[in-house]
Amino acid sequence: MQHQGFVQPASMSPLLAKFLHVRRTELNRTLQVAGFAIVLGWAMYTAFSAAQSIFLNKAGPQAYPLFFIILALAVWPMVALQGALTRTFGVGRAFRITLAANVIAALAIYAAYTWHEDSTVAFAAYVVYSAAFELVMLQFWTFVSQHFNVLEGKRIFPVIAAGSSIGYILAGVTTTIVAVYATEPLVFVWAFGSLAAAIMSRSLERTLFRPAFIDDADEFLAEQQATLKKHGVVAALRGAFEYVTGSRLVLALVLFAFALQIASRIGDYLVAVLFVKATHNNLQALTILIGNAWLASYVVQLAVSLFVTPWVLAKLGVKNAIMGLPLFTLIGFTAVAVAPLLPTALFLFIVRNGLQTGLHDPVENVLGSALPAQVGPKLKLLLDNAVLPGAAVVTGVGLLVVQRTIAAGVEALAGLGVLMAIVFIIAGLRVRSLYVNAIYDRLRTHALSLADFQQALGRPNPEQIAELQGYIRTGDDRVRQFATAALGKSSPEAFAAMLPELLAAPDPIVRKLALQMAEPDRFTPVQLEAASLDSDGWVRAAAAVAGATRKDGWARSEELRRALWHSTAIEDRAAAVWAAAFVADRETIIEAMRDRNSRVRLESLRSFAKMKGDVAGVSGALIACLRDDDVEVRREALRQAVRWTSPPDDHQAFAEALADGLASGDRDVRRLAAEAMAAQSPDALVLTLHLLAAQDQAAAAVVEALMRSGRPELYQRAREHLESHLADALHLARLSARAAAAAERQADGDAYVVLRLGLDDYVRKGIDSGLSAMRALHGKRGFATVERGLVSEEAQARGEALETLINFGPGWLAGPLAQLLDPESLDSGSARPLTQAELEGLANHHDKWVKETAEAASGGPGESMKELIALKRVPLFSTLTLEQLSSIDRLMVTRHYVKGESIFRKGDVGAELYVVLEGEVRIHLDHDGHEVTLATHGPSKVVGEMSVFDDQPRSASAQAVEDTTVRVLRRDRMQAIVHEHPEVLLEFVKNLSQRLRMMNEQLQSASADDAPTPSVR
Repeated sequence: MQHQGFVQPASMSPLLAKFLHVRRTELNRTLQVAGFAIVLGWAMYTAFSAAQSIFLNKAGPQAYPLFFIILALAVWPMVALQGALTRTFGVGRAFRITLAANVIAALAIYAAYTWHEDSTVAFAAYVVYSAAFELVMLQFWTFVSQHFNVLEGKRIFPVIAAGSSIGYILAGVTTTIVAVYATEPLVFVWAFGSLAAAIMSRSLERTLFRPAFIDDADEFLAEQQATLKKHGVVAALRGAFEYVTGSRLVLALVLFAFALQIASRIGDYLVAVLFVKATHNNLQALTILIGNAWLASYVVQLAVSLFVTPWVLAKLGVKNAIMGLPLFTLIGFTAVAVAPLLPTALFLFIVRNGLQTGLHDPVENVLGSALPAQVGPKLKLLLDNAVLPGAAVVTGVGLLVVQRTIAAGVEALAGLGVLMAIVFIIAGLRVRSLYVNAIYDRLRTHALSLADFQQALGRPNPEQIAELQGYIRTGDDRVRQFATAALGKSSPEAFAAMLPELLAAPDPIVRKLALQMAEPDRFTPVQLEAASLDSDGWVRAAAAVAGATRKDGWARSEELRRALWHSTAIEDRAAAVWAAAFVADRETIIEAMRDRNSRVRLESLRSFAKMKGDVAGVSGALIACLRDDDVEVRREALRQAVRWTSPPDDHQAFAEALADGLASGDRDVRRLAAEAMAAQSPDALVLTLHLLAAQDQAAAAVVEALMRSGRPELYQRAREHLESHLADALHLARLSARAAAAAERQADGDAYVVLRLGLDDYVRKGIDSGLSAMRALHGKRGFATVERGLVSEEAQARGEALETLINFGPGWLAGPLAQLLDPESLDSGSARPLTQAELEGLANHHDKWVKETAEAASGGPGESMKELIALKRVPLFSTLTLEQLSSIDRLMVTRHYVKGESIFRKGDVGAELYVVLEGEVRIHLDHDGHEVTLATHGPSKVVGEMSVFDDQPRSASAQAVEDTTVRVLRRDRMQAIVHEHPEVLLEFVKNLSQRLRMMNEQLQSASADDAPTPSVR
């Protein structure tokens, strides 16, 4: 029987998920991508050992300085090429092109070795391999990130990095075995692994679920890509440099990275000299030594990433972990300077490489939490295109100077390494100081999570404890509450010492946190008794939890929880449900899910999450919440459904509830339902196939869910639907183009205008479904830049986006979609009017609105159609479909005003919005006994919308200039529309902005008129 609780795939072990620190629902994706990382790491590092050994054997370590310079100059254009490939072909295709190029490069290098293996060939081969390696690793992480959102990535990326390390370990084993016979055949592993990775990447794209979550980092990355495409790399680099140097922390990070790269290059050179010396430049011995060195290095890295790094981040924090690599770099260089032998060289090599990948890289990822999201893409651009290549060039030039002056012996190189390690430590100390300051700045501005704070600082020192205590006593509400939680989490002893003060705090949230976060046995019965009489129900609930979890218990705990649960105050009942999770009161949680109040139901779902879904008998109540009338409750239930599985008997009802979510009018509900279905019950997506026939927003959500599901059979069903839908949409788009051209030439063109509303509506649905499919196929980041271009106001940007769309593919989807997005390319048939047969065909079309507008075009529109046409012409509603407008129209009433009649007066309570159908409305104010006309509004204009949105009295009066007909929408109904269709609110903001702009222009014009006129001679 299937386990009830959070999802447990049958073939996956919960112990493995716990060991890897990932959720069980993420385990399958994580292991597949980690396996992909193993293959790629094995291929690339096996070739690394071969190319490096042959380079050192033929060209010698003394060629390293020139190699650093040439590689830096080669990587820059290659990175630019990679960016162009990604923007042109999408993440997946660009990655496969790069991997295919690696196969060709590997075979070409082997042929070159066979033809003439001298110092020139060895040098060139090492440059080609190193550039290829950099590109593959850059694109690998870009490819991987599209399968995980930001929160998942924090858990999963360390496991994927560990997979890469396993690949590197296998590379060391392979190198040791094959090099016994020859070094050159190792290059074939590069070719084979690249080919296998290309095939695997295609399979992963087809079979792995991709989340639709778009975060700030994704948006800023898309913006950065658009800037690159529009202004070029040099301009973007200049802008990035000006931007990031405005922050002392970012500038310190740049210098820190610069020092790291120089120290690494000196270390590479020094280790190479000692390796060649130790093996007497014997190729076979050198290859085996390098292979074993990488093997040991990545065994260390694997151990560090899985065991040491989590402990270091939890106990010492990022602020101290920053210094790990600089300190060990100094120790390694010092050891070589004192005893320039193979063991010390191996120590420097293994510790530096193992720590850099296992500890330093994860620390740098966490370090980014101290930076605003918009800084990340700019900093990455600067590091990849200026800092890292620049450091390589500086190191190469500096080492060439050393070679020409004092000779690059072991002692000289070790001395340089020690000096550079000291600079590295100084840079690290500077970053550490600024980082801690930045963390506290983000704390003060409420821009930091508790987990990020604890990971940043680890165990706080006395000064930091005092600073947190200061925030508790003097900060604003949110800072005080955050500091209280942070102190309780990071320093229990200091927190316990403050308990009397915290329990007496005027802020009830601080009192609750004191009871919640301190050890229960720290409280005296007197303190618990006092808390049980608190005026705030949440404080009383926290006292009940603290009493129930004491070693010797507290007699009043249960009584207190019962009193809260049976209270008539909603917040008291919600607090009781919150407390139920801490004492495993499953019955209360289930009962709360059925509570009549949405606030209580919402809290029950959060308590359900705290118990990790281990609530027996919850199925019926939770499934009911998946269909809840309150959208917030429904969203929260779907968030929990992503990680919970129903018992077999309730699986059908559970799947049907998820399928209903895909038909919701709320976008977040549709997105969460799609993710829950893909993660929990992908087979049940079959239940949603009937929604495709509606060809509306729900159909687009279903298409996206089917494409993201990772199920080939569901992908095929979505493809069949899309091919049919897009072909039909293209046909109607051509008819619409003909209708538009004919309307301009004919006196009775109004019939064609009506018809085009239905045709264009259907075409828009096809475009929405097509874009949903492209978004699902090409990942959350990969397609974002293209979408930005498609909605650009610049013709060139739209044209480039359409071209890129076609390049992204697949052709069956991108081709017709590009045509629909470029209506000017459609043949209007020389403005040939639609034939009677074509109109009859449209009148029999399966789409309701195509059918009704065709009938209206033939026989004239009825009253209801006239009202819809009028609403469609209103800018506030112009982006909505006819179906959406129909639902809005049903909420409106018609009113008639005679000439001169007042519609509303200044100061009236604004509770209604008016859409003018016929006639004219004058907006006016009384000023010094005179009426001043502010504006007049004719048909298709909106009047009175400001008071509906801001809940303020009318700012002016409105009067019918002539007999006028309006449609009226009440505030409560308007708010429901905005909630379901946020684009209405965007249009309102746009209209308001236009009015403010016009007012500014009028004021400027009036100011210019009042200015003194210069005399004319």
